[in-house]
Amino acid sequence: MDSPAIVPIAYFGSIRYFQDLVKLREVALESCDHFPKQTFRNRMVILGSQGPQPLTIPLERPNGSKTMTRDVLISYQQNWPVIHWRAIKTAYASAPYFEHYASDIEHLLLRKRRFLIDFDEEITRFFLDTYQLPVSVSRTSDYLFLHPLDFRNSDYETLEMSGKYTQVLFGEKHFDPRVSILDLLFCEGPIGRNYLL
Repeated sequence: MDSPAIVPIAYFGSIRYFQDLVKLREVALESCDHFPKQTFRNRMVILGSQGPQPLTIPLERPNGSKTMTRDVLISYQQNWPVIHWRAIKTAYASAPYFEHYASDIEHLLLRKRRFLIDFDEEITRFFLDTYQLPVSVSRTSDYLFLHPLDFRNSDYETLEMSGKYTQVLFGEKHFDPRVSILDLLFCEGPIGRNYLL
C-alpha cells in the first residue's frame, strides 16, 4: 500500500484544500514540522460585508520557533471563539443553509481544546463526515524531508478551486475562491459536495 499524502492542518480550510483531500483519498496531517507563522493552519477567510475577512486563532508556542505543530497550544486569553462566531453569524445569517448548520459550527467553535492540531482535525473530520467524502485521515509520526506526495507548502488561500457557486456577498460576478469551506456549506448546503468531488 502506498503511503498517504502529507498535508498541513487547516482551520476551516479553503474549498481547494478539501478538493485536494478528496483527490488524494488518503492523507496524513503534518504534526512533526516546526509550526510556520502566518498560515491557514490557524487562520480562515470568510466573506464579510466589507469583503474577505481573516479570522485568526491566537496561539502559544511553548518552544518558540522550534515548536512542533502537534505541540502548538490554543490561547484563550482573548475570547476569540465568541468573536469568530459573531463574525460568522454576521457574514452568513442570510445564507440559504445557515440555520441548518449554525448549531454544529457554533458547537465546534465554542468547545475549548488545548491543542490546535486536535481542533483542526476535528473540524476537517466534521466536513468530511458532513459531505460523506471518502478520505482517510491520519497524522504523521515523524518528519519526512522528502515525500512523493508532499502538500505541506501548498498555499491554499491562493490556489484556484474548480467550480463556482453563488456566494452571499458577491454572487458569481466577483467570486472569491480563497474563502473557508464554511462559505460553501452555508451557501450550497449538501449540494456543496458536488464542488468537492
